[in-house]
This record gives sequence, C-alpha cells and structure tokens, in this order.
Amino acid sequence: MRDAEVGLAFNKAHPSSALRAPHSALGLYIHIPFCHARCGYCDFVTFTHKEDQRGPYVKALCKEIEMYGGSTVSTIFFGGGTPSVLDSSHIRSIFKTLQDYVHFKLGVEITLEANPESVTLDALNAWREVGINRLSLGLQAYDDTLLKAMGRLHTVRQFEQAYRKARETGFNNLNIDLIYGFPTQTLRGWKETLTSTAALKPEHISLYSLTVEENTPFGAQSVEVDADMQAEMYAAARAFLPDKGFAQYEVSNFAQPRKECRHNMIYWRGQNYLGLGVGAVGFVNGLRWENQKNLHSYFKDIQAGRLPRQAAETLTPQTRKFERLMLGLRLREGFYWPENDPLWLSERSRLADKGYLEETHPGTWRIPDSYVPLTNQILLPFL
Repeated sequence: MRDAEVGLAFNKAHPSSALRAPHSALGLYIHIPFCHARCGYCDFVTFTHKEDQRGPYVKALCKEIEMYGGSTVSTIFFGGGTPSVLDSSHIRSIFKTLQDYVHFKLGVEITLEANPESVTLDALNAWREVGINRLSLGLQAYDDTLLKAMGRLHTVRQFEQAYRKARETGFNNLNIDLIYGFPTQTLRGWKETLTSTAALKPEHISLYSLTVEENTPFGAQSVEVDADMQAEMYAAARAFLPDKGFAQYEVSNFAQPRKECRHNMIYWRGQNYLGLGVGAVGFVNGLRWENQKNLHSYFKDIQAGRLPRQAAETLTPQTRKFERLMLGLRLREGFYWPENDPLWLSERSRLADKGYLEETHPGTWRIPDSYVPLTNQILLPFL
C-alpha cells in the first residue's frame, strides 16, 4: 500500500457512496458479533451458538475490507460481541487482508476487546504477532457472585490469569472495563472493585453505569436500577481513581498519562471513521451509515459485491455542529466553540449563565468539574 493518504475506493456498485477522501487518517471499527453467551445487559448486535458462521463471516468481512481499499487508518478497534472468540487463523486472515488493502499510519493503535475466559497464551501470542498493541479486558466486577448474576462466564481468578498472561506476553497498553449500579452491588463492594482494579496498574479504566434496555434479558426481567446508588458509585470512582494516577479525560474513561484510547477520541472529536461488519456504524465527511444487522442480509450484500449498508443519512451542517458539541463536551479537554455562530452563541450563553460551562482557553469551553456527574442531563436538549 502506498504511503500517501489516499481516497476511499468504495465499491462502484454504490455510486452514491463515493466520498471524497478526508485529509486525515480514519479510525476503523471492526465488529465481531459472536459470543459464547449473551450478557443480561447487552443490546449490541451479537449472536450465540453460531460457531459454524465464524469462518464465513471472516471471509465476508475480508471482502468488505477490500471494498475500502486505499484507505489510511490511524486506529483500529475490534469490538463485539467477543472478538477474542475468533480462532488465531481468523485473526491472521483479517490482518492479511488489512495489510494488503489498507495503509496503516505510523504508530497505529490497534485494540481488541477480550473476555477473560477466552484469553490463552496461544491467542495472546497470535494477537501480538499480527500487530494488536492494546487489549480491552471485560472484567465488569471483582466479585464472582456479581459476575454470575450479570451473565458473565469468567471468574475473578480467570480474569487475573488473563491479565497476568497479557503482561507476560508483552502487552503494555491494557484497558479494564467495569460496570457499576447493578441491583445487588453495594457501594462498599464497588469501592473494593476499584481498589483491586487500580492495584493492577492497567493503563486505562472504563466505567459503565448499568442501563437496562428493553430488548435485553434484563429488560425482559424488569431489572430496576437505583439511580441514587449509581450516582454515589460514580462519585466514589471520580474521587478515588485520580489519586491512583488515572486522570479522567472523558465522562466514563480514566487513563494514565498519554494512555487515552485514541480510537474513541476520534468519535468524541467528531472525526471520520469506517465501520465494518454486521451492525457497524461509520461516519465520513458528514455521511453516517449503519450496516445490515441481520447476518443473512450482511452475507447477501457482500456476496453481491455491495457495501452492506442498511441505512445512511447525510447530516445537515446544523446537526453536525450539535453532535460535535454533544460529544465534545463529554471530554475534559473541552470543546472549541466558534464565536461567529449566533445559534451557538445563544446556546453557550444559556448554559454558561447556569454555571454549566466554563472557558478554559480562549474559545474553548467545557463542563465544570463539579457538574460532570450531570453531563447527560446538561446535554439532554441536544439529543
């Protein structure tokens, strides 16, 4: 692949999707939808008991990668689902196709999400071999009883073994996912999870408040969340993690210095990214699309040589501005707010008058530290 940043060579069967190349490299999200079991809170596009579909899916995914040949990427993120359930041969096939059709920008960040029970030394070595340099381990809780109630398949011991093996294999950029606000979770138990997690000294910690979506097992069970308890848990994390070297750089994310997730920063800064695989979402130059969520439909489009898009929309300039605002204000670095836009000036004044915004540098605004817990409520009007 040539070194120059090149255009997006979209399949000619979709002339409407031919976009001009962005001037900077893209983020690349690759969705792996397979899981051994479905967690009670999960509302992502995932499938269980489809082991026989993994090989065909990888082949289809490789064909979709070819459709975007010539793209330059600065980050790659394998999400799911559970990407770590793929065989090493599947991972190698995907990377062979990426290397043949996509240019990797120097220093590319490549993240793979992994569940502890599927992490083995052979898998870790294969991931390192192809160039994966960041792992995101789904711990969720340092409590076996809670893990079982959540529908997780691993134990705390399995997580610790996976974490240790990752370090021994040479991974020096690890994220740990945690969930708080589970009905039977106590504030004391949450603090113990934070303490045990921080003691491992990962480079990054992501915190997710439990949300119960309608089309999930928890939704069907009418699981209820205590919002007040969640607020206490969130406050405890914000008070504890910075003292352990983890700076909060986004509402739900904490990292050691210079270890922020570069791929996710692309989303929050409103930059361009491709979404590949069933159910994936992409955004390039104002065009946002969502891939087919049905596996059969995804296969059918790929086999016909079509980009497997289920829906697409071109965002209006105003929508792009407000989405950029909504995402940018989640970041602690703040958001550059142009002063020459009357509509933005009106909204900025409204929020600033209530104390919800502060100017950190000329033209750069953010939500004050004391109001970070209210970020979702503050941004609600923009939804």
